[in-house]
Amino acid sequence: MIGGIISAVGSIGSAIAGGIAGRKAARRNKKILDRLEKDNQLWYDKEYNADFTQRADAQASLEAARKILDERYARAKGAAAVSGATDESVALQKEAANGTLADVTSNIAARADAYKEQVRSNYDATRNDIAQQRIGVNNQRAQNVQTAANGIADAASSLGSAIDSPLK
Repeated sequence: MIGGIISAVGSIGSAIAGGIAGRKAARRNKKILDRLEKDNQLWYDKEYNADFTQRADAQASLEAARKILDERYARAKGAAAVSGATDESVALQKEAANGTLADVTSNIAARADAYKEQVRSNYDATRNDIAQQRIGVNNQRAQNVQTAANGIADAASSLGSAIDSPLK
């Protein structure tokens, strides 16, 4: 009888300790997920709202286009001076250069839109992953409570049986 009581009390203690440990682990997991969610939001806000034209690759594209177009314009201006071409032909060359620069800028804007869409997609995927992990934490909590409750119920039943045995 005493052995049964000690065993039952030990089972109850074990079930309670398991429940406490599970709750602590769930709290730690929640803190980790909260931090991941915050980091993801900060990353999204920074990347999505950044000025794409200020990125190094966009600036390099613009600078290279400007350099090439300035060289063409200088050559056209020099050739016009030598050949006696009109100012109108030089102006047409400059207009063509400006059109090319506008095309480069449009290309950069299109890349910016694609980049923003990729940022949004990554952000949404990470948010969904965090939500799934939160669901897993909640499911584990529920499982821990059920396991602890079953352990306590089994231990209480054993305790009841141990106490009733000598009475019979």
